[in-house]
Amino acid sequence: MKGYYIICYAVMLLVVVSAKIKTQEEGGYKVLHPVITSPAVSGPYEMVIGETLHLFCNVNKKVDYSFSGHRAIFMWWCNSTAEPCCHSAPSLCHIFINVTKSKNEANTSSTELTIEHVTKANTSTYTCYAFTEDDDYSPSPGNISIQVIVHEKVKPKLTVQPPQSVIKTIGRFVELVCNDSVGYPTTSISWYKDSHFVHSGRLLRLDNVSHHDAGVYHCSAVNRFDRVNSSVILKVQDDISESFTKYNVIACVLSALLPIIGISVWIYIREVQEKRNCRCMSNPSQAENEELIN
Repeated sequence: MKGYYIICYAVMLLVVVSAKIKTQEEGGYKVLHPVITSPAVSGPYEMVIGETLHLFCNVNKKVDYSFSGHRAIFMWWCNSTAEPCCHSAPSLCHIFINVTKSKNEANTSSTELTIEHVTKANTSTYTCYAFTEDDDYSPSPGNISIQVIVHEKVKPKLTVQPPQSVIKTIGRFVELVCNDSVGYPTTSISWYKDSHFVHSGRLLRLDNVSHHDAGVYHCSAVNRFDRVNSSVILKVQDDISESFTKYNVIACVLSALLPIIGISVWIYIREVQEKRNCRCMSNPSQAENEELIN
């Protein structure tokens, strides 16, 4: 009889364990899914030394108020430099906040983490954990992480290519490049001509330039700490090759006309001389008189 009870107990235990394993395999356990709502970034959160880090995380848990078996919910923070965090020993974390909500508040749990005057040492991955001991929830806490990067504050510095000035011929193109070699937070680069906005971005390209495009172009780099400017002068000149072509045409025309003009003058002189000779031969006395006069 005693052996019969032992067998029955073993069978029941096996059924319970099997059901629990099956439930786990089929995803029967619910998992708390904490969400970092502030800051609202999809990638790393970048900051500058001296700013305040404020992280806000919340988790929703469906609560059946007619059921009295709900347990409280726990939430805390860890960073990547701390000991491994778990729901049983959040006090092992280097940085943590432990939030406990009653069963009636468990569907609106949240936790915040604030670090004032951050330094580069605060660069880390911060993880928000959420856990409850309800039987239908996973025995492992849900978690979500955010990478925080703290930078030194650096004012932007600009270099423009080509430097100082550039000369271009009408109809050609020109590229002006504004290089922001340093600067954090990331700078916004814009181009201006005579105080009028022209273009956003490092590269300014002008196609088919004309004299209207000539002038002083200013490159401006701005972040939330400073603004710096650099400038370049664009000079536009006429196409020298076209000018040479015009001069060549004129020279060719003149070189072709000069012999014609010379021949025409020579013919004219010959005709004048021949007419004079004819008059002299037709009237000799007049010719003698002209000789005496001469």
